[in-house]
Amino acid sequence: MNSIGKKLSGIAAAAAVAPFVLVAAANADTPDTVYFNYGPEVNCAITGDGTVGCDVAPSRIVAIPVGNAAVPVPFPVDQVVIDHPALPAHPGFARGAFTRPGGNPNMSDVKTGEGYASISVSHAGATCVATGGHYSGPGLSCTAKGHAFSLYSTGGGVRSGIIMS
Repeated sequence: MNSIGKKLSGIAAAAAVAPFVLVAAANADTPDTVYFNYGPEVNCAITGDGTVGCDVAPSRIVAIPVGNAAVPVPFPVDQVVIDHPALPAHPGFARGAFTRPGGNPNMSDVKTGEGYASISVSHAGATCVATGGHYSGPGLSCTAKGHAFSLYSTGGGVRSGIIMS
């Protein structure tokens, strides 16, 4: 199987496992979970076991890096998750699992780090970093369990896609 086939079969496996794994994340309203939002359209959480995920609305187009190219997934997603070291970042299927009732606090209210043009939230071995002016800039990147995903903007401050690795 070529590398594209391996990556796509990994995504298919992740999609099959995600509904079962995310049951824990959906019930993660516990003191060991850190919740935050990245603007009005992205709500994220990092659980005590280092799982990180974001609910996004409206849905985004997802791309998977393959060599020097980004291969789009043929359907939009409204959640991205890193929940297991053996699985790459992948779409989630438990809508709202990373959003508290009434919404999550602003990322700047729970930040654990700050740079010249960025803020970060680190918890349980996972880190999410927002870059750009005034913390609303063009990207949010999260790393956990040896994998990463990034929400990116193509301009105008609109988060227009997700890259998973």
